[in-house]
Amino acid sequence: MIKRLITAAAMCVAFSLSGAPGVAHSAQDDAWGADYFPNVPLVTQDGKTVRFYDDLLKGKKVLVNFVFSSCDQACPLDTANMARVQKLLGDQVGRDVFMYSISLDPEHDTPAVLKAYAEQFGAGPGWLFLTGKREDVDAVRAKLGDRGAKEEHANTVRIGDVAQGRWIRVPLTADPHYIMVEANSTLNPGWSTGKTLKSIAEAPRPEVFGPGQLLFHNRCAACHAFGKGDQIGPDLQGVTTRRARDWLVRYLAAPERMRADKDPIAMELASRYKVLMPNLSLTHKELGELIEYLEAKSVPAAATSMAAAPQAAGEAAAATHSHDGHHHDHAAK
Repeated sequence: MIKRLITAAAMCVAFSLSGAPGVAHSAQDDAWGADYFPNVPLVTQDGKTVRFYDDLLKGKKVLVNFVFSSCDQACPLDTANMARVQKLLGDQVGRDVFMYSISLDPEHDTPAVLKAYAEQFGAGPGWLFLTGKREDVDAVRAKLGDRGAKEEHANTVRIGDVAQGRWIRVPLTADPHYIMVEANSTLNPGWSTGKTLKSIAEAPRPEVFGPGQLLFHNRCAACHAFGKGDQIGPDLQGVTTRRARDWLVRYLAAPERMRADKDPIAMELASRYKVLMPNLSLTHKELGELIEYLEAKSVPAAATSMAAAPQAAGEAAAATHSHDGHHHDHAAK
């Protein structure tokens, strides 16, 4: 999983819109404008027809990705991560930055379908979901460097300052804070967090210390939290005490199969939450690591304190301090 995270970060590259990685392009070199982008009509989730260049790109700073609303694997996770980026960017979205999710399945993804999909993920003003004719969508994705079979599209977001011809491509499997920082530094040169660090020890670090937590952080945190109430999916505090371990393993391995088999719990979850649990394509090893992490998160802090009670006061205090230090950072997630 650590290798996967490093690989994802390494995929963040400046690119030319012909699709080849390279240096960030400048407007002075060869402006990508009306003569480059197809000005084809697309339709928003509200049924409004817009022109790709004139209405969506011209003079704007944008984040663009491609989706299938019917996808039950990567797309829901990518869209959930886009929703987290939207939240982090705050009121910049719709004012300084615009987000576009373009359907690769226009035959299925009508404006009504996309509107329901956008609502599932809490899309706000400034984040449009777009469909159109097949040939028009294909023209757009080709110019944005997405070629090959549409079913194998790259799960990335293109971040661009159209007026300056400055673009970067970032994997949507990356941490949303990382995507937000890349967006700000690409779209707003000179941008910084405003924080001055006295040493490298003060640099922010991800709240990750083991493979199970890293897996949760990368694949699950877009939809779930512990002790913060329901998000896109249910709150997972104590989930391993509410569900049998074998059920959790089967559900995490193949939730769509559980729904097809009419498993009562899977069906109840499907009816309660707007976004269906996707298949995370977990290996047997990853399943074990994720379950182990969920089990660790389900142990109340009080239980640890009670277990330490028979020990001498000094030993109990030391044990409690060690436990809190190990879990404090990620317990607030």
